[in-house]
Amino acid sequence: MDQVLQALVNGLLLGGFYAVMVLGFSIIWGVMGIINLAHGEYLMIGAYLGWGLFRYFGMDPFAALLLILPLMFLFGYVLQYVLINRIVERPHLMSLLITFGISIALANLFKILFTSDPRNVSVAYNGSVELLGITFPIVKSIIFGVALLAMLGLHLFLQRSRMGKSIRAAAQNRTAARIVGVDINRTYAVTAGICIAITAAAGAMLSPTQAIFPFMGPPLTLKAYTITALGGLGRIPGALMGGVVLGVTETMVSRFVPGIGTNLGVAISFVILVLILILRPQGLLGGLRPVDPDAE
Repeated sequence: MDQVLQALVNGLLLGGFYAVMVLGFSIIWGVMGIINLAHGEYLMIGAYLGWGLFRYFGMDPFAALLLILPLMFLFGYVLQYVLINRIVERPHLMSLLITFGISIALANLFKILFTSDPRNVSVAYNGSVELLGITFPIVKSIIFGVALLAMLGLHLFLQRSRMGKSIRAAAQNRTAARIVGVDINRTYAVTAGICIAITAAAGAMLSPTQAIFPFMGPPLTLKAYTITALGGLGRIPGALMGGVVLGVTETMVSRFVPGIGTNLGVAISFVILVLILILRPQGLLGGLRPVDPDAE
């Protein structure tokens, strides 16, 4: 029983990271209809920024978020305004090709800058505490708490701020949003800036828990797709639920299937993805964008 509880706790903590990791991917897809194949590379950039600030300036990866968030917001805003906005209303293949090209360019750029050698961030508190017989990794517990705060803050922003309402209006019906005066290009740029900043922050928080290397992005992008399909496009509670489902599945399988490790957990997560796409393609909680592609 203790092993089951321990695996469940580990899965919940992993699910918290997955939830904050997928927020940007889910909202960009839900608002703009773009499947961002460069999502994992934004995580990678955040991880390298966390490593660099720790290595050269002694900044804790969580404190470094104060610099990483505005820097990556600006990066995402400019990238969206200058490049991605030009292809948002074109066929989906165009956005897939553009974001795939960005992912290849970023991964190879960081390989040139930092080589393929893995980098590590060794924080002093990368240990664990025991409570009621259950072990809680300190870093992963902090990530879980930050993830909940990030999701709450993003939810309040989307629901109560003027820009948040513009984002939701653009997600529901782009044409109607234009009619009532929403600047779609600026709204999309702000959306991308926020989403890429959150994604990079997730990468920085990941840096103390695993090795960092230039080609770490694609598996994370695939997991982001799985979680989004589980939870629904642009749904913040759905991101948390999908992240927890994937995290618990991976942890339980790797813990109780001997000799398999996490690979089978990843495989089972994609089995769940296929089942969701067949049984409920809009996700368990639905999404911001209409299920009917002609709804706009």
